[in-house]
Amino acid sequence: MSGTGDRFLVVGEELSVPLSLIHQNRLDGLWNEKFKQIIRQVILGKNAWDEPSFEWSIRKLIDCRNLGFIDGSQAVNYITSHDVGGYGNERFFTYLASNGIDHTEPRIKLAFVSLLTSVGIPMILAGDEFADQQDLPPTDDHKQIDPVNYSRVKDDWRQRIFQYVARLVRLRKTSDALAVNDTQFIHVDFNDGKRVLVWQRGNKADQLVIVVANFSDYGTPVGSEYRVPNWPATPVGKQWKEITQERIVPSEWVGKEGIFPWEAKVYALV
Repeated sequence: MSGTGDRFLVVGEELSVPLSLIHQNRLDGLWNEKFKQIIRQVILGKNAWDEPSFEWSIRKLIDCRNLGFIDGSQAVNYITSHDVGGYGNERFFTYLASNGIDHTEPRIKLAFVSLLTSVGIPMILAGDEFADQQDLPPTDDHKQIDPVNYSRVKDDWRQRIFQYVARLVRLRKTSDALAVNDTQFIHVDFNDGKRVLVWQRGNKADQLVIVVANFSDYGTPVGSEYRVPNWPATPVGKQWKEITQERIVPSEWVGKEGIFPWEAKVYALV
């Protein structure tokens, strides 16, 4: 029997991610601090903190059920939280810069693809959507007094990130494939220094989303292509659209477009 409590969703913020609180029906969901920890490792090309396999680091990142959650509604995923004090917790741009990453744009975009195509509820810290940075040292006593600098969104490269994230958010809000748990990794390539993984979201052949993600410095030579075997058949009357660039993919290019270092392409059927 339904009651007043059915109108509420109770989500807990406990950074040790005690899943027993969900399994005991004491909470409906938890902040998934492990998502933040994993994305900050793999975006540097490293395995997750307790995972010897890079592949399984990504599998745990993209599908929270591999971390012990039962349903995507139970996990609130994020790249950065409001707890920006201390090393490893900084705003994402600041974290990348402190780890010696000079060209942050592609990695920030790749992180947002991972967030917005993963199983779970995405949460974005205000300002991360355009790569805001910390102006005060990332210490605990500064974390509540370093406001978002919205003027930075006017920077050309930050505006590109903002528009990129906006396109992904629109997909997330409208895609049936991203509203279900169903996730399948259809291609993994670690040959010759590559870290390319391809995951499929959705459970209906005419509503799929495919992500081709390159977590490495590898890029296809100019004029060449990267082939993804096992690409799902294109249903009659449908075509693939690459969401991040808002372009229709010609049929002869499907599953075999070039890739750039630290880039993701997101394809949806339209």
